Formats: sequence, structure tokens, C-alpha cells
Amino acid sequence: MRKLLLCLAMASASLPGIATADEAPERWGPTLIGGVPAKPEDWPASVYARANGSACSATIVGKDVVLIAAHCVANGKDITFSLLSANYTAKCTHHPKYRQDSTADWALCKSTRKIEGAVPEVVAQDGAWCAKDVEVTLTGYGCVRNGGGGGNDGVYRIGKSTVVSCPTRDNDVVTKGGAALCYGDSGGPAFLVNADGSREVFGVNSRGNISTTSYLSSVTTKVARDWFAKWQTDNSTTICGFPGSGPCRGGSNPGPDPDPQPVPPDCDSQLNAVMSANGAMGAANAQMHGAATALRSCLTGN
Repeated sequence: MRKLLLCLAMASASLPGIATADEAPERWGPTLIGGVPAKPEDWPASVYARANGSACSATIVGKDVVLIAAHCVANGKDITFSLLSANYTAKCTHHPKYRQDSTADWALCKSTRKIEGAVPEVVAQDGAWCAKDVEVTLTGYGCVRNGGGGGNDGVYRIGKSTVVSCPTRDNDVVTKGGAALCYGDSGGPAFLVNADGSREVFGVNSRGNISTTSYLSSVTTKVARDWFAKWQTDNSTTICGFPGSGPCRGGSNPGPDPDPQPVPPDCDSQLNAVMSANGAMGAANAQMHGAATALRSCLTGN
């Protein structure tokens, strides 16, 4: 089957609330193809975004930054999403090569205000981990059946899949088996989970055959990294994983600047003070010596 864009066009009706992990299996039955409902509290930076009546998954990756697939939103247009009880609007910018290269399927969106209630996910910087048979975690709010159908119900789902190829001439990480992307998962994060339990966003859900194979636009290629760095500078913000960012998931607020080092002593001033003191002491000694001599002469009558 030809690669299909995963963004699901939806009516403009309100989206359902996110079900909890405990109630989701009974309420919704099957999950993201090969996946399971996630606990929302474990993935607070994953949001269900809307643009022009369409719905996609997306990821908060900075204090006011959202990462999504370029095919989910028109260049220069807004997405909207909700987190806890607050609504947000963010203006999105496509990677400049997206129209010529469907594997450059990234859009970065800047919120009109700081996003509260979720610690941003970290965007991976190093793609050296990528190799055939490495297990990764796919996620999204999309449909749950081979060929489409189900899902798109506000339930966030996660599942394991296996890498079959890594970026070479393009930006695709391709996975097959286990979980697979479905309509509505577009734009969501693909994660590498490290041995210590920390995780990083290594790709953006882009395309798939809606059955077994998924195509993820890697954020670790030079094409991606260079643009992400430029975008954050142009927009006077930071993206988690890039220098100067924080607080981020798995990290902490940058500490305060270290106490300034003591100013080296002004040796010249101190030397001058000592010499002045010595001079004063010398003058006092001379005066005392003169007085003693005079007293001796008086006592001896000489």
C-alpha cells in the first residue's frame, strides 16, 4: 500500500476528554494498532491539536513551543489545543524543505503564552543509536484498526515497534511490526526510551501503510537540527535538548549562576600600605631613639 498521510480530517465539534488508563480499555476496546492506552499523567506534554477542522497529535517541547507534523497545519497558520483547563493557540512554521521533501515533515509552533501544567519533552540530538532491530515507542491519539477506524477519541496510546531502516539520503526512520501509526497519530512523538528510563523524542509521526509500517521524520538529522536551532533563535525561545533550554523532562531548572570568584587581592595596594606602615614605624623609631639619647645625656650630665 502506498504511504498515506496520517492526518485525520474531522468535524469542528468539540473533542472528547482524555480517558484515564484505568477506564480506557473497557470504554474504548482496541487501541492504537498494536498499542495500549497510556496514563495521561505519564505523558502530560502530548496533546491533541486541531487546525482547520483536522486533528493531529503533537508534543510540547519548550515553555512555549509545540512540535507537530508539517502536513497537519498550513505554513504560518495556527493550531489550538487544551491542557488541563487552559486553551492555547500556537502559530506554526514548516521546515522550508517540506514541500520538496515529504520526509522533512516538521512544523514548530510558538504559543501565544507560556504553556502551564506540563514539563516539556526533550528533543534528541544524537542519531547514533539508530540501527536495525532497535525497539522504539510509538504514540498518538489516532485510530486503532488496520486500514483505519476507531480511536480518535481523546485517548493517548503507546506501543512498541522495531526499526527496520535509519536515515541515509532522507530523514525517515522506518519501523515495522508491533505498534503502527494510524490516522490521527500524525504529528505525535516517537520516543527512544533509554536504559535508565529517560526518554527522548527522536521523530515525528509522518506516514504509514495503516497496518504494519510507520515512517517517522527524524529530528536528529543535520537538516532537522540546523533548522530547529535557527527557528528557536528567530523566535526568541528555546527547545528542550538544545543548549540553554529548561526545565525539561528528565532535567531540572538551570541552577543559579555560581558565586563569583573572590576578586584577586590588589597586591600593589597592599604593598604600598605595608611600606607606608614601615615608613611610619621608622619615623617613630627615629624619634624614640632621639628622645632616649637626650634622656641618657641628661642623666649622666654629659
